[in-house]
Amino acid sequence: MENFFALIIGVGGDLPATSEDAIAIQALLSNPQKGGYPQENIELLVNENSTKENIFTALEKLISRTDAAENSTVLVYYSGHGLQFPQSENPTLFDYYLKTSGADLQKKEETMLNGSLFSKKINRLKATRLLVMLDCCHADGLGPKRFSEFETIEIPEISSNRHLIEKLSKGEGRVFISACDDNEESVILPGSKNSLFTEVCLEALNGKLSPADEYVTVMDLMYFVLKEVPKRVQPFHHTQRPIITEVQNLSPDYFICRNGNYKPIPKEFESFVEDHSAERLAFIKAYDNTI
Repeated sequence: MENFFALIIGVGGDLPATSEDAIAIQALLSNPQKGGYPQENIELLVNENSTKENIFTALEKLISRTDAAENSTVLVYYSGHGLQFPQSENPTLFDYYLKTSGADLQKKEETMLNGSLFSKKINRLKATRLLVMLDCCHADGLGPKRFSEFETIEIPEISSNRHLIEKLSKGEGRVFISACDDNEESVILPGSKNSLFTEVCLEALNGKLSPADEYVTVMDLMYFVLKEVPKRVQPFHHTQRPIITEVQNLSPDYFICRNGNYKPIPKEFESFVEDHSAERLAFIKAYDNTI
């Protein structure tokens, strides 16, 4: 897995769980017995290190490395705030930003990730397989609200994951998934350390869905997230539905990482192992929040 790369971002600050989420993803991917990514291929930017400058520098480095690598797989994970602001020239049009460490709403271009620029850099990645995971609009929806200086500045903010997701290119081998839709919150369930979205992703990446497979496929991740997140939050009278871009002709062989829960099947029982890929792909295609 020498050509597997990851950029993991957790902004922290007023939402400390975002850095915890990023650290948990990094820990799983870098574990040789679990994710299997080479340590040197993972860039982790959390808390004060998750500045706009550091993120763009890391993306440029990732672009250079994937340019030189054949048959590469890239995972980009971001946990933080996604915001949409009306343009001053035309209030009916909006610009999208991802908050970073040191973000200043009065100096968005200088201190935050402009969605268009972020999308352009993502689309420069020449990875054979690209997975972008956005745990945006991240709020502890089922716990006490934490207010920061951002809430005291009177600038219209409209959260929008869909706006950024729609900017990213579609195509075989490219998957983009966000924790929730624009009018929803990415929540942390009572007693949990991580956000629900990241918690479910961690379970899937650890091979919970398919212990008989040596690797975790992107199809299994998508299926598990779309199925489990809405179901687990429902008892709390909250709505959270992840959004994805549909990828045509998605190969069942597109795997993201090693399966840390892998248990080889004895040869005499191999014929009894069921292939659920067609069923799971059908579920993904039928999911009514697909862009």
